[in-house]
Amino acid sequence: MSDLHPHLTARGVSGVRGLRDTGSETDRTVLVAAASGPVVLKLSSTSRMQAALLEAVAANDPTLPVPRVLHDADGTAVTPTDAGDLFVMTALDGVPLEDVDLWPSLVDDLADVQAALVTALRDTDAAAAHVPTENDWSIETVERHERLVDTVADDRHRAAMHAAVATYRTDLGPALATMPRQVLHADANLSNVLVADGRVSGVIDFGDAVEAPRVLDVAVTACYLAIALGDFAHPLVTRYTDRIATALDLSAVEQALVLPLAACRFVQAVVLARDTARREPARADYVLRYDRAAVELLDRTGALPAAPVHLTSKGA
Repeated sequence: MSDLHPHLTARGVSGVRGLRDTGSETDRTVLVAAASGPVVLKLSSTSRMQAALLEAVAANDPTLPVPRVLHDADGTAVTPTDAGDLFVMTALDGVPLEDVDLWPSLVDDLADVQAALVTALRDTDAAAAHVPTENDWSIETVERHERLVDTVADDRHRAAMHAAVATYRTDLGPALATMPRQVLHADANLSNVLVADGRVSGVIDFGDAVEAPRVLDVAVTACYLAIALGDFAHPLVTRYTDRIATALDLSAVEQALVLPLAACRFVQAVVLARDTARREPARADYVLRYDRAAVELLDRTGALPAAPVHLTSKGA
């Protein structure tokens, strides 16, 4: 990996002591230990988008705990290479949310930080920041992946997963068409939120950012909190959704959409991970890191959240 050293040096990183690749969905992510301080180097097709969004957040709310992009002497943030567009950012302290037990004040902090991040990105120009209107992990594409339910999901879970997608088709999708849209991080899962000293110390990995209804950002995190806690109806999930709904001033309809949309993300989390593991066995351990907990949740509850009776495409 010596070919990476010039890019680090150009951005003021000195005394490099070690480089280590770490797990990532699609990017190449390299953790760099250096005398000047730890940094993260990314090679990705979405590097320009990620760097642009990090800089937008830094400009709009410098207090938010997100990485800061490093520039070379010419002020360049992203460098094209044969292996993909490269950028370097500061490393943040903390351990992933998946490695800690959840408690009320931490959930409150998560809701507050995430609401501030949504607000910081609210006026971002999606086209200028290279942000797409959909990607494979955006909840708005859940119908596209329903075919995988019968291929990779366990027999006993298929009915619940199909029901979640059917709810999206008949109720959630039409309702989303009327909801406020903006650029979103869209992937504040248990791996992308860091915790240190009992507080949220970082939100990382903007690689799945998307221009979409803002309620999707909340639904994604609600999904992974439910997986961690074993129940969509867990009091801490409710505490999170209530607090962030207040912080973002979500409408009653947006609030009603959160858990049914979280159920759709749950379907994606299971089937997309299993499909990737089947096609790319070397990545199985990483992509299936939530699978056991997700299966245990569905075995215990037997169903996924459905749309409230009053929420129909006509009523929305």
